[in-house]
Amino acid sequence: MKNHISSKHVNQLTMTCYVIILLILSVPALIHATEKIKPINTESLSPEKLASLEINKPLFSYDSLNRPDPFRPFIDFSQIERSIPTNTDKILTPLEKYALNQFQLVGIILAGEQQNYALVEDPEHIGHTVREGDKIGNMSAYVKEIKHNEVVIEEPYIDIYDQQQIREISLKIRELEEDLYLTPQIN
Repeated sequence: MKNHISSKHVNQLTMTCYVIILLILSVPALIHATEKIKPINTESLSPEKLASLEINKPLFSYDSLNRPDPFRPFIDFSQIERSIPTNTDKILTPLEKYALNQFQLVGIILAGEQQNYALVEDPEHIGHTVREGDKIGNMSAYVKEIKHNEVVIEEPYIDIYDQQQIREISLKIRELEEDLYLTPQIN
């Protein structure tokens, strides 16, 4: 009858041998380290001797005056994209007083060959009609296009390289199915 040793048992045996070797090699180092540490006999020290040991002095000090914070990241990720605010010298229209995410698209009027209109509601629940080219939001955005279920808005911003870019933001009308989930049903 032959004894078969599986690879699992060989791996376990190998790992056990490694652990034993590590323990054998580390015991002299531990003994040597504990011999070096000797407690200070504080009873025999006078206040003059304690002052001369300068125990309370830090080993290293960092003067942060006029130096950067060493724990702050090199790139300020909060300033990767900066919006371009509207000119505050002129009187703002009601559409320019609020941020884009505060508006809700309520309805759209498609006029075929003529210009389409959209009805947006501000945070005070006041409705405003907009058409293509109208300014909206407090960051110099304007209405680019009015589709059958959404309004496409273009907003300029400054990227990380200080170049002006344009992002498209879309306001969509909530679908009827979404409305059913959001409003309580009365039976």
